[in-house]
Formats: sequence, structure tokens, C-alpha cells
Amino acid sequence: MVGNCINSRISAVCASAVLIAFPSAAMTEAEGHVEGVVREVLTNVAKMKAARPDAQPMAFWDFDGTILKGDISEGLEENGEKKFAGLVEETIKAGLSPVYSGADGWRQYHDVDYPRMNAIGRWLAWPYNAQIYEGVEVAKLDCFCSEKVASVYRKWYFVSSLAIWRALETAGVENYVVSASPEIYVRSAAASLGVPQSRVRAIRVEIDGGRMTTRVVHPVPFGEGKVENVRQLVLSRPNGVAVAGFGNSYSTDGAFLRYIVSQPLPGGAKGFAMMINGGKEKPGFEGLFMRVEQNSVCGR
Repeated sequence: MVGNCINSRISAVCASAVLIAFPSAAMTEAEGHVEGVVREVLTNVAKMKAARPDAQPMAFWDFDGTILKGDISEGLEENGEKKFAGLVEETIKAGLSPVYSGADGWRQYHDVDYPRMNAIGRWLAWPYNAQIYEGVEVAKLDCFCSEKVASVYRKWYFVSSLAIWRALETAGVENYVVSASPEIYVRSAAASLGVPQSRVRAIRVEIDGGRMTTRVVHPVPFGEGKVENVRQLVLSRPNGVAVAGFGNSYSTDGAFLRYIVSQPLPGGAKGFAMMINGGKEKPGFEGLFMRVEQNSVCGR
């Protein structure tokens, strides 16, 4: 697979190959909250547009556990059964990391290095997932990740999240992804969601001569860093207004969801936020978010 992607000129072909048209029948598996969520968001959008017709409504989504069931970096395990491997494992075993290689490299990363970093703090461990590719061609990584999205990860998208996403986009709400996984992973999913890569913000490193470096770009999008990334995206869009947010974790998504619901909108409209499979409300977030359970995925 990797050998087919050596030439950077074919990276565009690989990216276009993952444009996905999920069968409309799959939408029948959406959970019951979808219609109410769409109605509430669009009611507020209509109120806002009545007061400020030039406003551009924007919705912000976490990716792992929010659009994708599981984690694109770490994979998914349910009831002791591994459903799919994450891209960290896949890329290491495919020889795409100069730091780690093959099964032995994966064990060194998974059993020793990453746990040590994570014990110090996620601020160290999570960006490291984007730093293990120093010197690798971006085009080669893009192609590999795009192929994995097409063959594996798209099957694990939440049907309900896609239904909400599509309904909002059709109604003129622009959808954006703000993720704490490496951007080299998540932007490969942009085509499958029908949006340009410019609408994706995730953990990224500087690119030098078309190759990855270890220099992390700040603000890193987790916790309060997601708030700042949302602010930057809103400011980058003429007349942009954040009207909705979707996440699955109080620790990594709570801050940006709270930010969205706390901002005053034109016409007395209210921002909307939804917590997916997040469990019991955490202190400081009581009553702020709609809480739902989702399980249905596109591959079933």
C-alpha cells in the first residue's frame, strides 16, 4: 500500500478516492434525537439571521468519539475485542515512522515510551503522535491515511452524527472539525465528510520542504486550546458566528462547548452544544449541554 504512494503527485488521487456517498438507507439507523437537535439549531439560526442576515453560522465538531466511534489515533476496543487499530499503530507497522518501525517499534511506543509521556501529561504525549514522523513526506502520509479512512474508519462513523452534520450543512451551516488527534490523520477524513481540509484543526507540526517536522503549532487543540482554535476559525470567516458544538468528553471538549453556549448571538438566539456518550455531567457543566447516547455506525 505504501509503495503505491511514493510519488507525491498521486496524493490528490488518493484523497479524492475517499469521497464517500453513504447510502441514504443508513440514515434510518439514526437515533431518535437527531430531528430535535437539527430543529433546535436551525431555529436559533433563523432567529439569528432575522436580526443579522449576513451572519454565517458555523458548527464545531470534535472527531474521535463524536463523529468516529473510537479513536483514529488509538483505535477501538469493545468488550475486550479489538475492532480496529489506530493510525499510530498502522503507520508504525507500515514503516512510516523513522523513530519506530514494525512490530518491535510498535511495542516500544505502546508499552514504554507513550505511557511514560502520558504519565507526565497529555500536553507532552498527544503532540508526540504527530512528531514521530520527522522527515517523512507529507504526501506519503496523506495517501496512507486517506486509504485507511476509505477502507476502515468511515465504516465506524456515527450515523446520527452524519445525519446532523448533513442536515446542518444543507441548511447553510458550515461544519468544522477541531480535534486533539494529529492533523495528518484527521484531515484525511475531511473528504469523507464533504468539506475542505481548511475546515479541520487538529494537532499539527510545521512542514518543511513537504516533510514533517517536530515543531508543534500552537495553540494545541485540546482543553482550552480548542476554545482558542474555535475563536481563530470564527474570526477567519467573514461574519462567522459559532452556533453549535458537538463533543464527547468533558475534559477535552467541555471548554469549547461551554464557550459556544455562553456567547451572545444576534437576535437573542442561543448557541447549542451536545455531549455524545459523555456520561454523567461533570461539575461546572451542569445543564449546559444536551446529553445523548449514540451507537449506530455506518458499517452496520
